[in-house]
Amino acid sequence: MGLGIGGGTVATISGVPSGGGGGGAGFNIDISTLSEANVLARTGDAAGVIALATDTFNILVKSATGWQIYNNS
Repeated sequence: MGLGIGGGTVATISGVPSGGGGGGAGFNIDISTLSEANVLARTGDAAGVIALATDTFNILVKSATGWQIYNNS
């Protein structure tokens, strides 16, 4: 995928695990040029969304209760 990080490009990927039947459970990856504060301020994201904060390079994963932060260290 020709994605220019930092160039204002946004790409999303979503899918259902192989063999994934019935429940529709899946994942979403959102690669965008957002700071960590902007990712944390987002609303409406489903559980399972994964975002990369471009200022800290931390990975954030949306859960049912909020964002889980995985530090880049």
